[in-house]
Formats: sequence, C-alpha cells, structure tokens
Amino acid sequence: MTCRHTPGDPDCSSYPQWKKEQADKKILANAKKLGIGEELPETPDAERFEIVRDEMIGKHLVLTVQYPNCKNCSHEGRKTMVFLCVSYAEAFKWRRIDPHFRGPQKTQREAPSPAARFPATDEGWADAVAYARNKP
Repeated sequence: MTCRHTPGDPDCSSYPQWKKEQADKKILANAKKLGIGEELPETPDAERFEIVRDEMIGKHLVLTVQYPNCKNCSHEGRKTMVFLCVSYAEAFKWRRIDPHFRGPQKTQREAPSPAARFPATDEGWADAVAYARNKP
C-alpha cells in the first residue's frame, strides 16, 4: 500500500506521535465512560483499575491491570506485574494496586509493591510468567 500523506502529516500512521495520540484518545474515551473527565493524571490512579489478565505461577501472581485514567501510561494504560508470594484470596481484597515500586503495603486492601513490571504485550506477559516461574 502506498502512503499518500505529505511528510509530517499528523493524520498519517507513520507520523511519530500518531500511536501516542491514538492511545491517548482510547484512554480519554475509557475515562469518560467511568465519569473521570477530561483532565487525566500523569500517573495511574491506584484506586481505579481493572484486572484484565491473571495467572498463578506456583505461589506468585502475575497480573495485567488496566488503568483507564493515565495520561502518560504506555500500552494504553495497561501494566503487567508480578507479585511474589501472593494468593488469589489476598488479591481479591485489594482495592488499591499501585504499579510503582515502593515500600511495604499499609493494609490488606492494598497490593504490595510489584516485584517486577513488564510491558503489557504478549511478549511482556511471557516474560512475566517466566520471571515468576524462576522465583522460589
């Protein structure tokens, strides 16, 4: 297929910012559905999330979490994380999942800091599962 856009045309998918702008549009659309509004925070709101994929690997939990309201998040606001020595029963109680590496959790309703974080792609998921399999 031949591109008929002029160089630097923002409507062309080869334009450097095109993918980022398309992802931002999806994030804004998701935020509007949730009633969040036009102004998105720079980082994910740890209390607004949806778990879109999960798997127990031994005693470790691998999750892909969708944050519908993050302006600067790559992969359309999705994060793939590995939580060590965490059960489904513990994760079920979480009302807050902060994807950033930080100190210990404060309550049972808050996820611990992830042990590792990977891109929210098929390859990132495979890497997360491999990481969890190699942890004792």
